[in-house]
Amino acid sequence: MQTIGKRLAEIRKSRNYKQTELAEMLNVSQQVISNIERGVTAPDIEQLKCFADIYKISLDQLVGREFFCDDEDDVERKIISYIKQMDNEGKELSLGLLCQVAQHRGNNDGNE
Repeated sequence: MQTIGKRLAEIRKSRNYKQTELAEMLNVSQQVISNIERGVTAPDIEQLKCFADIYKISLDQLVGREFFCDDEDDVERKIISYIKQMDNEGKELSLGLLCQVAQHRGNNDGNE
């Protein structure tokens, strides 16, 4: 299981932020970011909220938590959860596939 520090470092790097840039946005020293990412210290909930706000993701996504209901009627929630975890390229590909499926179904008028 990935530690929160490693997860935060991974997300920071994927967003092309340097530790110094992130530290400035959070109004902390670069050493604080380094210590969190190396697992020397753990971020508190307020810091986690700030990380999530900067990265524009939920706290669940920030900590790598996937939550799915067992309810079969909750397919939309599952789809949205998967999409939120994708990068922009994945989202564009998914949108293209959905448009093709919708177009295909429209052309068949339900006569499959």
